[in-house]
Amino acid sequence: MIYLILISAFSGAIVTLLLQLLLVYRRSPEPVARTVQYVKAVPDPALRDYFSNQQCESTQLQPDITSSASKQPEAASPKQQETNVPGSSPKQQPSSPPPSLSDFQHASKAETCDFLNAIILFLFRELRDTPVVRHWITKKIKVEFEELLQTKTAGRLLEGLSLRDISLGNSVPVFKTARLMKPVALNEDNMPEELNFEVDIEYNGGFHLAIDVDLVFGKSAYLFVKMTRVAGRLKLQFTRMPFTHWSFSFLEDPLIDFEVKSQFEGRPLPQLTSIIVNQLKRVIKKKHTLPNYKIR
Repeated sequence: MIYLILISAFSGAIVTLLLQLLLVYRRSPEPVARTVQYVKAVPDPALRDYFSNQQCESTQLQPDITSSASKQPEAASPKQQETNVPGSSPKQQPSSPPPSLSDFQHASKAETCDFLNAIILFLFRELRDTPVVRHWITKKIKVEFEELLQTKTAGRLLEGLSLRDISLGNSVPVFKTARLMKPVALNEDNMPEELNFEVDIEYNGGFHLAIDVDLVFGKSAYLFVKMTRVAGRLKLQFTRMPFTHWSFSFLEDPLIDFEVKSQFEGRPLPQLTSIIVNQLKRVIKKKHTLPNYKIR
């Protein structure tokens, strides 16, 4: 019985040793060769027509404008003959100027964004209180604070701005209409190299901040800033030139209303309120209104 146990143990040790040797000296499998394939992106036929129609319309506008301008004096000549009665001085009829090409270039068909507004509202309700979103927004606001402190007017009075609290409000910006600004630059594969959209936007959500302000003379103040309304026209750009990026900026000075309250040692500080409001509007005009914009 003892010999049987010893033989079984010895045979098991030999089998284990052989398996280990096979694992050590086994030939590693060669990886399957893969051919690198580059597949070009191709637009859907509907999108291809969408891009090409914009270009066709812009090229056909020039002869239409010239023809309409030539027809106006021809139509005005019979009227002048009728008014040239003997003994009466002819009256010059005021003629409306022909529409320019630039007016037609931005007069593409407006598209509704209701589906996009509904999606953004749903995501806003689900994500606005998550740590990731709040951390991202807080980071962006701190960058704006640093740029605000670098201005001359704010730098004379303020030493530091620290964010105490933030509220994203109860609604999101509403994209009323969107227009594709033409012409669209296409490559040889009919893919757009740059897309520009003109978007009418309005916001009444009540985004507000609570800020602790460090003043230059060693004192501190409290500041409450609420964005009550924003309305204007945005230019939303997606481009690959000179590298892939996107940006947005207002086409003109937007309508922005702020509600700002300040407290210094229990009393309101109207000087600080006016400085903050003016600086916020100046920053929006200098950094977020064309021809100025930020690359995202």
